[in-house]
Amino acid sequence: MSERRDDAPLLLTGGPVYTFDQADSVAQAVLIERGRIADVGTLATLRDRAGPQRREIDVGGATIMPGLIDTHPHLLHYGSLQEPLVDIQDATSHDDIVSRIAARARDTAAGEWIMTTPVGDAHYFITRSYKNLKEGELPSRAVLDRATLDHPVVIQAWAPSLPNAIAFNSAALRLLKIDATTPERISNVTIEKGKDGEPTGRMFGSVTNYYSNDPFANKLWLQIPFLKYELLVPGTQRALQAYHRMGVTGIYENHMMDKRLIDAYRQLRAKGALRMRVMASQEAESYGMPWSRPRTMEDFMARLEDAARSIELTDDWFRFNGVTIMWDGTCFPGGMLMREPYKGPYGEKTCGYFHITPEKAEAVMRFCAERRIRLNTMCMGIAAHDENLSRLERLAQQFDIGSLNWVLVHAVFIEQEQVARYAKLNMDFTTSMSFCWGKGELFRQRMDKVPFADLMPLRRFFDLGFAVAGATDWGPKNPFEQIELAMTHEFAGSGYRNLGPSQTISRREAVSMWTRGAAQVLRWSGIGSLERGHHADIAIVDQDIMACDVAAIGNTKALATLAGGEVVHDTGLFG
Repeated sequence: MSERRDDAPLLLTGGPVYTFDQADSVAQAVLIERGRIADVGTLATLRDRAGPQRREIDVGGATIMPGLIDTHPHLLHYGSLQEPLVDIQDATSHDDIVSRIAARARDTAAGEWIMTTPVGDAHYFITRSYKNLKEGELPSRAVLDRATLDHPVVIQAWAPSLPNAIAFNSAALRLLKIDATTPERISNVTIEKGKDGEPTGRMFGSVTNYYSNDPFANKLWLQIPFLKYELLVPGTQRALQAYHRMGVTGIYENHMMDKRLIDAYRQLRAKGALRMRVMASQEAESYGMPWSRPRTMEDFMARLEDAARSIELTDDWFRFNGVTIMWDGTCFPGGMLMREPYKGPYGEKTCGYFHITPEKAEAVMRFCAERRIRLNTMCMGIAAHDENLSRLERLAQQFDIGSLNWVLVHAVFIEQEQVARYAKLNMDFTTSMSFCWGKGELFRQRMDKVPFADLMPLRRFFDLGFAVAGATDWGPKNPFEQIELAMTHEFAGSGYRNLGPSQTISRREAVSMWTRGAAQVLRWSGIGSLERGHHADIAIVDQDIMACDVAAIGNTKALATLAGGEVVHDTGLFG
């Protein structure tokens, strides 16, 4: 919902106001004028200041807090990729899936692809997956053919989980030239066949539509139009609305973003349709997608030059701050760089692999140091930090990179000594509890000895004075669940809690990762806290997240969200 802001002062009261200013002040009311915080304080004082023409909203015991900032949402990616899909995430049976696909087929021209989401809870599919369907498996081609014979159909598989599973109907198999003569296994993809030797339509293994790192799977996905550029803007708009409904008013899109994707946000801003504070960074290298190939050095440097010319750090809604490099990847495909070998998805031993060559990574570092622009360095494993730190420290002997507040991203595993070295470089830090929640049991399965003390050690970063920010990434996509997980370090599936001295943080610190700390990481003044002169970006939530049981934090719901004083989500507080 969106309402036009009028000129009358808006006074919010009736519940605790957590400002998340430097003093962690708690107020009785907040006064908004012309899209900004005019004041916070006692109700009596603010009523006097606002005068009789004010509009006063009593939130009825709800909690008023800064709008949340997600510093690694992949909002545009997931929003645009899901836009054309039939949603079967909550499907319960094959009949349910067939019914939903058939309904889409009635409105789709013959011959066009019909694509669906996977079944279950994205993106790890641990708490629920296709295995929880009544039949316990994905539908076969024969079942999917009941939905339509005139359209190719695919039930997608999403990263990061590997091995994974997808399903096609007969029309899709014909288009992809998969038949009885196709081998049952090609690279790391298994093509299931029936007793008659014909493909059943189900495939298993490295079959995700991105991060499969499999040549055969990539060849298949190149024939399926799962990314539709014409849906970038509408898909992003729908996702922005979903984030508003969760109380989010700011995001940092700093991973796998090329200029064409970033321009979708620029287009929304130019139309006056952006009501989310968006900071973006441009990815230096190409990887992860079926069409990805390492860029030539000429193209690589030309893109860096274009990024440097596009820096925008003053706009109220859209900003662009620099470049991102990703050293390594996730443990699922065996891409995380570790010193000790661990098992890949098919039992093979690996220490991970580079997503960008060290030479290119160093070229980006030097480029950003010379141009004095922001750099995001994404490292998952301990050996990735070895590579990253050695080059950053060498560069710091020539350039003042400390004043640039470069960003360390993710750091799933990191040693105390490595955290201290990043601190000396004056870096900021953004991460997601997704990696603990969704991969904790995976680490147990794949590693002979898991360095649990070094897994998501948030305490180390806070103790050394980092600006620390939170993110949803692969999920859970509810920020309040992420806040709860920052306090519990729970593993999905088992419920095990990796809550040691290196992980334990306070509730205030956990929430600050989504408010004040996130704003500091973005280096965006005027957001992340409710202070005089700041943007009126506010979340009004249904419970006191600073006082409720820790186990209840994840259930928090946003009753209303304001962006620049404008109501962008409302469940009834504003009439």
